[in-house]
Amino acid sequence: MTADVFISYSREDKDRVVALAQKLREAGVSLWIDQGGIDGAAMWSEEIVHALEDAKVLMLMVSEKAVASHNVVKEVTIASERKGHILPVHLEPTRIPAALKYALAGIQHIEYFTSGPEEGTRSILRSLERLGVKVQPLNSTIAGAAAQTSSHLSSNAGMHSSVELERAIAVLPFTNISPDKETDYFSDGLTEELITNLSRLKDIRVVPGTITMQFKGAQKNIRGIGEELRARYVITGSVRKHAENLRVTAQLIDVQTEAQLWAETYKGKLEDVFEIQEQVAKQIVDALAIKLTMAQQIALTKRSTDNPEALDYYLRGREYSFKTARKNFEFAIQLYRKAIELDTRYANAYSGLGEAYAALFYAFERNPDYLERAAEASLKALMYDPGSAEAYAALGLTYFYQGNPREAEEACLKSVELNPQLFMGYSNLGRIYHLTDRDAKAVEAWQRAAELRPDAYAVLAMLAGILASLGRQSEREEVLRNMLDVLPRHLLREPEDYSARVFYALALSWVDRAEEARAEARRVLDAEPSDPLLLYNVACSLSQLRDYDGAVLGLSSAIKAGYTTFDWVKRDSDLEPIRNHPGYIELMKDK
Repeated sequence: MTADVFISYSREDKDRVVALAQKLREAGVSLWIDQGGIDGAAMWSEEIVHALEDAKVLMLMVSEKAVASHNVVKEVTIASERKGHILPVHLEPTRIPAALKYALAGIQHIEYFTSGPEEGTRSILRSLERLGVKVQPLNSTIAGAAAQTSSHLSSNAGMHSSVELERAIAVLPFTNISPDKETDYFSDGLTEELITNLSRLKDIRVVPGTITMQFKGAQKNIRGIGEELRARYVITGSVRKHAENLRVTAQLIDVQTEAQLWAETYKGKLEDVFEIQEQVAKQIVDALAIKLTMAQQIALTKRSTDNPEALDYYLRGREYSFKTARKNFEFAIQLYRKAIELDTRYANAYSGLGEAYAALFYAFERNPDYLERAAEASLKALMYDPGSAEAYAALGLTYFYQGNPREAEEACLKSVELNPQLFMGYSNLGRIYHLTDRDAKAVEAWQRAAELRPDAYAVLAMLAGILASLGRQSEREEVLRNMLDVLPRHLLREPEDYSARVFYALALSWVDRAEEARAEARRVLDAEPSDPLLLYNVACSLSQLRDYDGAVLGLSSAIKAGYTTFDWVKRDSDLEPIRNHPGYIELMKDK
């Protein structure tokens, strides 16, 4: 008989684990547990293997003994490799060893030891339910299955109860109400800076900005957004930037009561932006009665730079970096360099510079000077901020292109260890895994990146391509549906983002919407006839449309324009239809 939940634990923790397992069974959870306990000396039985393969969730009971168990590590590794859900439940403060760090990176952890058994069990049940495990209504489970309670929950279908909403904050993208709508980068940047500051608090969960950004311009009400994110509190605001003048409004709302707990309007000059950010964070902490340690008080006022003009240049540069065309990376480099001129110790600007130079080398021109500059910038970022996850992600990409795949992987793993919500860390990991023929791991990394940034169309396209080559068609179709949802909406907002447009052409070709795909590809070629990466992706689209001669011509044009990423060409499933074409064979001779 199969069970939804497989419990992985150490024999030394048996009493605590069995007691918790009983509570979960009382909540209607179907689970499998080896009552003997798994330790390093125990042999796996066929029953254990089948139970692990059939379970929806592996629940890892984390303790010092458990993470030292070879069999526990194997169970977690198998669950990770087969893309199963893992739920780590900490029975005690435990340092996660290297063998488990990647598998557990970016996954929600439950610190069972910090709360009472009742609240801890509630947290586990909420998490299991989100992972697709059937449980009884939470209130009736914990309080004792009262029919009246069940009836109350049923009568409020679609509404979360107070115990279901976590003590969490979601900071929604601040609305740009500036006269110049091109300053969206600034309002988005202030939103992310606030999220970064609040994320340093330990007593409350902060929803990652990569998740809340999907609600930019959303028409949903605050209650609906809060409940979707399971966040008790939501912060909204607006930014008006005109020349040197700045006005920021912010409000904190309790999702359950829809009460405004705090609101404020700040006016000043651009140079006051840091004081405004600190005031917003401090007043949120005060409104929620969060007690800060001295270290947290200091962390809450940590600034990436003290120069407001440098911040502005950095935010502009980052906006360009998200649009993967050569001229955009070149613009980003100029802006990052300007930020560094204004603040020579600006770690974030150095990280962005390293990432941009590495991208130029990889996708556009194999100029060794680009790699040298990428390495120099990334190392300077770490010199000024040793804990910079962004710097490690940039350094990882640089190491890989320098021919050091092991150091590259270690650097990227370090980046997601420092910041499990770092999109670029997982995106770079996926690229490294794919180009070293570890496609199952590449899928995991890119799926995590796509979770963090659902609108990251380039990652979605790479993920769809690799799933096709692995024959995982149903998963690919889901990714493709996401692309066909994300890209049209994005292009309505930014019709001149030709990187997005060429990926839209590719997605349309995958679903045989040939006329539309050709029209999008033509718009790209008319606007950007010499960008090697755009030309390459047009070739991929034509290949999928079975326009073999056109695809080979497109690939030839891309190579002439400077595209030299032949390790990617050889692995790209979109080019399978032209592998035997004489023109393709000639182009790839000696590559």
